Amino acid sequence: MEDWPKIKPSGDSAVLVEFENRIDPEVNRAVRALALTIESDRFPGVWEVLPAYRTLMVTYDPLQVEYPVLVDRIQGCLGRAGRIDLPPRRVFRLPTVYGGAHGPDLERVSRVLHLSPEEVTREFSRARFLVYFIGFICGLAYLGGLPEKLRVPRLTTPRTWVPGGSVGFAGGQVNAITTDQPSGFNYIGRTFVILYDPRTFPPIPFVAGDEILFPPVSEEEALEARGRRAEDFL
Repeated sequence: MEDWPKIKPSGDSAVLVEFENRIDPEVNRAVRALALTIESDRFPGVWEVLPAYRTLMVTYDPLQVEYPVLVDRIQGCLGRAGRIDLPPRRVFRLPTVYGGAHGPDLERVSRVLHLSPEEVTREFSRARFLVYFIGFICGLAYLGGLPEKLRVPRLTTPRTWVPGGSVGFAGGQVNAITTDQPSGFNYIGRTFVILYDPRTFPPIPFVAGDEILFPPVSEEEALEARGRRAEDFL
């Protein structure tokens, strides 16, 4: 059995802390707890902590802190991280219109899964999706918690353009993309809530540890949310 976590160098100015090799809420909780512990300690020379599904990257200035010293400090934080209280979990309920022009993959996904479009929509909209971390294009939230019965692979050929707010999944991952972008996910709906606004701070409403639901609404109701921020739907 392997010993976790593992601490290793990542280039000449970053340290990578690896936890168990699986996408799991408890593993991610350990990642977030370590990130919060390191941030609260305010180590001299540490630039940024970057959590992901099961890893935490710590970037630093090697002229201010040497690698062995930083590793010792991270190991000390690991000993305390299990006792830290994480921020309360927030739950966002983002109104979503499913199918039709706003969910171009719903019919195909339903055929692949041998479910009706209504069953796919119902199973998806009942799920609570955990925000594992923020990354990629303009603060995209990486979500987990997709029911097993809804798991389908990515598209063989990704689309070159998908409108912002599109809600979809591939494998066990779920996302609501923040801006127009290419994607190989299967999109079954769309929310018109603002998910990214560079004119505000913070520009992204979600943080790791939040949960998101996508309750079904009519197209008219979905469009009524246009221009409103995700915080309005807590």
